[in-house]
Order: sequence, then structure tokens, then C-alpha cells
Amino acid sequence: MFIHITYCSGEDGLLIEAINDKDKITKASVAAQTRLATDAEELKALKQATKLFNAEAAAKKVVKEAQEALDLATFNKYPEMTIDEVKALIVDDKWLATLQTNITAQIERVTQKMTNRVKQLEERYSTPMPELSKSVDELSDKVAGHLKAMGLEWSL
Repeated sequence: MFIHITYCSGEDGLLIEAINDKDKITKASVAAQTRLATDAEELKALKQATKLFNAEAAAKKVVKEAQEALDLATFNKYPEMTIDEVKALIVDDKWLATLQTNITAQIERVTQKMTNRVKQLEERYSTPMPELSKSVDELSDKVAGHLKAMGLEWSL
């Protein structure tokens, strides 16, 4: 586990010496640097980092214990449930919710794909046919004029 400490700012941060090879400040790197440090401010920062690591470990332990208690309470509740309650829990709350989420995501993907395709077609066909025909006629006349100036004849 590691904590990114904001004490490290540039090359002159208080915890710069506690950074390991992976550019992280870990509990082990802080402990090692604490044994080597002589500067009072650096020692204070290292002790604060150690407190933060210990607080994180304690919080993770509490979360793990709470999750285990919740899992046990849930496991103990299952035998008390009726078939209808189990069906409602599994089918309605889990299966249908997952199915609904997947259907919604698929609809959004298809809609986005169609929107992109419509935009692509709009860009491709944004110029009306009469305008394209007029442009082709004008360019054909220019080409014919250039060819005539070169002494060549060209006709459609």
C-alpha cells in the first residue's frame, strides 16, 4: 500500500528521500528514511506520514470487519426468507436490474452509432445535386477552354 504525500514538491520536498524506485512513498520507505533522517522538519513529516499509513491500515481493517459482519448477517438471513422473497431478490433486484442496465447500454451504443452514421452521410451528401451538376458543368467548360488553348479538342 502507498499514499501519495503532497510534502514532495519538486526536488526539495521534505519526503523526497522516502520515495522508492517506483516513485511512490510507502510505509517501508518512510520507516527506512525515519531511521536515517536528521532534519527536524523532515522527521516531523515522516512521523505524519507514518500516522497516515497506520490510519489507513486501521480503516481498511475496520472496513474488512464490517464487510465480514454484513456477509455473515446476509448468510444468516437466507434461511428465514420465503421463496417469493428469494425470487424477488434474485430476479427483480439482481437479474432484472442487470438486464435493464445492459439493455440501456446497448440502446445507447446503437443510438450513438446511428447518430455518427447520419452525421457522416450528412457531410457526404450536404451539397445538393443541382449545385454539383452546375459545378461539374463549370469545371468541364474550364477544362475544355484549357484544352482548346493548348490546341486540343475535347467534348462530352
